[in-house]
Amino acid sequence: MELKNINTFLRVAELNSFTKAANELGYSQSTVTIQIKQLESELGFMLFDRIGRRVSLTPKGEAFIGYANQFLYLEAQTMSLRDTAGSVTGTLRLGVLESLFVWRIADLLPQYYHMYPDVKIEIKSATGAALYRMLRQNELDIIYLLDNAIYHKDCVRACTSPVSLKFVTSPANPLCAKKDIPLAEVAKEPLILTERDAIYRRELDNEAAKNDIELLPILEVDNLEVVLRLLKKEMGVSFMPDYVLHESVADGELSVLDVRYNIINLWSQLVYHKNKFVTPQMQAFISLVQRSSAPKR
Repeated sequence: MELKNINTFLRVAELNSFTKAANELGYSQSTVTIQIKQLESELGFMLFDRIGRRVSLTPKGEAFIGYANQFLYLEAQTMSLRDTAGSVTGTLRLGVLESLFVWRIADLLPQYYHMYPDVKIEIKSATGAALYRMLRQNELDIIYLLDNAIYHKDCVRACTSPVSLKFVTSPANPLCAKKDIPLAEVAKEPLILTERDAIYRRELDNEAAKNDIELLPILEVDNLEVVLRLLKKEMGVSFMPDYVLHESVADGELSVLDVRYNIINLWSQLVYHKNKFVTPQMQAFISLVQRSSAPKR
């Protein structure tokens, strides 16, 4: 079997389109059709159902994805016998939630660069929904986001790590001296929250609604660095992931409030499409994140 035909199969399976796969690979649509027919002839079964303009995997085509990725993996491993890590080239297309980029990914980039100096890194920041959309359209190789522990059948979670969400304010706020603060009392404070499409804002709004509490922030802003700066100037109370506020709390610049509510936890998740061949540059990035997310002993 031709490896180029296998690669074409994976692109068609990922994009659900002969036309999109042809555009991505730089082939004509007829070339893609011929390659898939050659592969189907060699295998002895149909890989795709073609109904009108729609393309979908057959059950055997679905099963063949794992074998196809193994073929390409073995090819990459064979090539690595002659290539050093520094000789790996190509592009890593990473989609990331902005807060994860600033507080988790930015510090990993110098290490990644020293491992793969010839790899070009393209980074896009967006909401979780937008990142999933771009991943499914093959506009990104990997996404790193916050989400609930939801199973996506077309995605692989390479790394997950729990993230706690907490109320935080200036140490000068009188609430810092209180214990077991009702959520309704916190809601009366000047709230500085992220905009409503941020997942942790949605989770907080849902929790407030369950308790018949209305949240009326004095400011909504997506940039958490700005929120931290305002909190340190004693402007109000916010609600954010622990990795964002950890350093400021450790330095005594901010304090976590002891608020009574159903604890909200999310997961930081590193995700790629199940039909995606994991390139050496992707695997290196995955390994870096896995090591950085491992519990410290």
